[in-house]
Amino acid sequence: MEVIPKLERVRWIPLSPGIKLIVMSDMHRGDGSGADDFAKNSLIYRCALEHYLEEGFTYIELGDAEELWENDNFDQIYITHTPVYELLAKFHDPDPAKTRYLKVWGNHDLYWKDHEAVYRTLFPGIEIHEGIFLVAPKGRGCGASKDETQESGLDECKGAGGAILLIHGHQADPKCSGEGAAVSKFFVHHFWPDLQRCGVKDPTRAALNPGLCNEVDKRLHEWANHSDQGIAAIIAGHTHRAVFENLSLTERRYLESKIKTEGVEIKHQPDGSYYNTGSCVHPLSITGIEITYDRGPQLHLIEWGQATEGHALTIQREELS
Repeated sequence: MEVIPKLERVRWIPLSPGIKLIVMSDMHRGDGSGADDFAKNSLIYRCALEHYLEEGFTYIELGDAEELWENDNFDQIYITHTPVYELLAKFHDPDPAKTRYLKVWGNHDLYWKDHEAVYRTLFPGIEIHEGIFLVAPKGRGCGASKDETQESGLDECKGAGGAILLIHGHQADPKCSGEGAAVSKFFVHHFWPDLQRCGVKDPTRAALNPGLCNEVDKRLHEWANHSDQGIAAIIAGHTHRAVFENLSLTERRYLESKIKTEGVEIKHQPDGSYYNTGSCVHPLSITGIEITYDRGPQLHLIEWGQATEGHALTIQREELS
């Protein structure tokens, strides 16, 4: 039976009434060239962060924030996206206990694992982690009924503490962790940017390969359900495909419409043990998961994107789940 691999540098955060978290992943901030997938959504992203800053949310960046497979160093990324980093600085506090900016590394920004000092030149005292555990108080939220936890999506908690684990998710993808990551990184660094500028899609990325997406989602779901670490749920990124209660948006639409396409396998039952934030490189939209806590944790899948109001073009928040 597969279990969650041992994680390096984890952060434990107690859930308490009034806490507000927004989790986003897979920005892939680049150098502003045609290979920079984030550039087209930069304004949407900044608008969303301004909202969360004003509303008192803590921002959790769940890996692949910087595209450090395609780019040799961080300098050009910072120069290109300085307004983003200036906004992130407003969330940050040098005191780890007070900061509202938490950062997790992914496979494309694994660089931060051994080069935290570089990022600290911008964000003094910041700690970069492989995983974050959200822990509910004993006797509250965990094991509560659906009515008691409102719309949490966490039907029950397993083990002491009932922690929600936040990881990037590449740990469940053999092509992007361990020895497989070295091969993928070599391809992406030396060949992919030029191919991308020509419109070629990368067949190795889970984000562009539904079959690989399914494999990664399945493994993460199994980890959440067969863990001896007291984990109630896993929230990940990596695949770029938003998942809520173990159902992708496509699967949820199939279930709601009762229409099934021949040959397409879908899950028929929601399961609150696995969620995925999606990404910030969708066509003209970004997704994330909001987490609040009252009598239990409540999770909501959110999309920010372009919309029209009369003759005006606006950026709006939509609750998908």
